[in-house]
Formats: sequence, C-alpha cells, structure tokens
Amino acid sequence: MTIPAEIAAQLADEAVGRLILFDIDSTEGHVYLQLGEDGYFDDTNGVRWLGSKMMQMGDVESPRNGEAPAFEVQLSYAYDPDVTDLVSAVRSYGLSAIDGRKAVLYFQYLAKHEEFFAPIYQPIRVASFTMRKLSYALEGPQTRRITLTCEGSNPLRGRPRSGRYTDADQRRREDGDPSCEFIPTNGWDEQSLFGI
Repeated sequence: MTIPAEIAAQLADEAVGRLILFDIDSTEGHVYLQLGEDGYFDDTNGVRWLGSKMMQMGDVESPRNGEAPAFEVQLSYAYDPDVTDLVSAVRSYGLSAIDGRKAVLYFQYLAKHEEFFAPIYQPIRVASFTMRKLSYALEGPQTRRITLTCEGSNPLRGRPRSGRYTDADQRRREDGDPSCEFIPTNGWDEQSLFGI
C-alpha cells in the first residue's frame, strides 16, 4: 500500500479517521461493504459503501514461503421473520458466485469528521484477495452468521510450476532468456552428456 505524502504527513495529527472498505466482486455484481461502522459512506467516486458494526474482518497476513494465509469476513445479524432471510438469499446464489473471484480491501482516510459526509480523498487500495468459501451458522432461533473466507494475495508467488523452472517458465519471466533450454527433464537419460 502506498500512502500519498500529503496523507502520510497528516497521519501524525491527533484528529484523523479511517474507514476499512471491502469490495466483493460476485457474479451478481459488486457488493461494497464498510466494516465496523453503521450507516453508509459515499466516496469521491460516487460509490456507496454499506456499513454495519456487525461486520468483522480477521487479521490479514502477508504471504510468505509460498503460502497465502486465509482470512475471514463475517456478518452476524438477528433473524427477522418479516424480512427475506439473508442466509437463504446468499445460499441461493451458491459458491460459484464468489469462488475464484476477487475481493479488494481499501483504506479510506478522513482528515476531519466532516469528510465522512463529503470526502476529499479517494479510497487507497490495500490489497486484492481471492474468495474461496462461504459458510453459515444458525445459532438458536435468532442469531445468524455468514462467513466469507478469502485466500491471501499472491498465492505461491515466485514458485515455479511443478517445483522447477522449465525453459518456457524462464522465457516468460525474462523475454528471450534461453538459460533453461538444456536443463534435464529427468535423471534417466541413457546417453551420456559428454559422450563418455
């Protein structure tokens, strides 16, 4: 994440605010969420982010050693029999609506309280994730919970396919680089490399 110099200088001030925004790109369209705050927020691009204090996000870890640690976004709510059940509605779309699609995490900087209603800074993109799983919990007659599990950004970044680089892999990494052209593909070659 790159924070503009103007915002970075203001972050040292005492009166600053921030919003955590989460954009879910499903097959049915984008869902714009504001985590941990009630109400809605209209950003400088005209996008309306729907917020709820009942939405929580787990810790987001950086990928390391070829692993992309997963994290979860949860929405808990009280069931109202007079309103369409959110769990049933989400289930009807199925896992295919999100599996393998992107979710993007944004940071919205607010220098003053008034900027919540009239922001002057655009949301800053923090990271992009791949959505993998939806789960549901029904606790008693009233409490409902929907959990979205996301794979961390850049899974298996920098690792070669099949555990080793091939000539094609190397040429993709460095255009025209033939350094892997003569790499052995197996250890059972009947012909000696130097003719001995």
